[in-house]
Amino acid sequence: MSIYCTIATMALETGLSKEVLRKWEERYGFPVPERDASGHRVYAEQQMIRLKLIKRLIDAGLRPAQVVPLDEAQLQSLLPAPGNWAPAAHVNTQVVADLMRLLYARHRLSLAMRLRQEITQLGLEKFVLEVMSELNDQVGAAWERGEIGIRDEHMYSEVIQGVMREHISPVARPDGQPCILVTTPDGELHTLGILMVDALVSLYGASCISLGAQTPLEEIPHAISDYHADIVCLSFSAAFPKRRILPLLKVLRNIVPKSVEIWIGGAGAIGLDRSPRGINVLLTLPELIDALHKYRRRSVAGSRANAIVAGEAVSGIARALPGNVNITAQ
Repeated sequence: MSIYCTIATMALETGLSKEVLRKWEERYGFPVPERDASGHRVYAEQQMIRLKLIKRLIDAGLRPAQVVPLDEAQLQSLLPAPGNWAPAAHVNTQVVADLMRLLYARHRLSLAMRLRQEITQLGLEKFVLEVMSELNDQVGAAWERGEIGIRDEHMYSEVIQGVMREHISPVARPDGQPCILVTTPDGELHTLGILMVDALVSLYGASCISLGAQTPLEEIPHAISDYHADIVCLSFSAAFPKRRILPLLKVLRNIVPKSVEIWIGGAGAIGLDRSPRGINVLLTLPELIDALHKYRRRSVAGSRANAIVAGEAVSGIARALPGNVNITAQ
């Protein structure tokens, strides 16, 4: 027989406020309450175990979007041995706090001006790595706590997208290599992830073709052909149903040419049940930059190997020809 507890008890035992529990229920579908005879929320006691794991991981530096959607086994897998937490990436906490204050005050023009100022001072790469990633998380967390509304979240998204595109445009490389196609699948509305990818790969000399949000899978092979893409990069937010990701990637891998790599990232990619075959899972933005460097090294090595094979083939033909025939590699 299941044991149930009230939302007040759940909040007391887990250290998570009632407001946070309600917001997570709305945003992530967890925790899952039932109703008592008076219509009040009550929770199966088993959910408390999962919530305590989530609280531990959040206290250790992970964000709600990264952990709330995960089941108990996935959460357990993220708990390292004591003292083995990796150091968090550097975050410019003062800048993030200042930007959040402007958002809370709904100073839209001041927010846009300060974002432009920080990008200019820090540079686009440091802004994305040290400010924007954390700022996105802070905005989501503020919504979860009920401190801002969806309207505020949407305003922030529109402002930062506009400012970011202003700064990506001058560094975009239409002829860069490799050519990376970035998008989200059907049902994934969040585009800030692909915006950050666009900024970073452009800075590192790649050509980025952004298709925006919700590209149907059957359209992706056509886009690869049209734009001569070398890599497809998909972004998944924590709000995207995790059960859909692996089947979706399996279909995509089957319809995309084997020579084209598939990269995925975002909070939704954290805690996948298993590593999808033929898919490169990148859980952080520095991993994206590293993957780009590795791709280029593989490409250079492949080109050298092909040149050696071609040279040996020409030499073999030359040796087989009569002595009065001269052949050179073109």
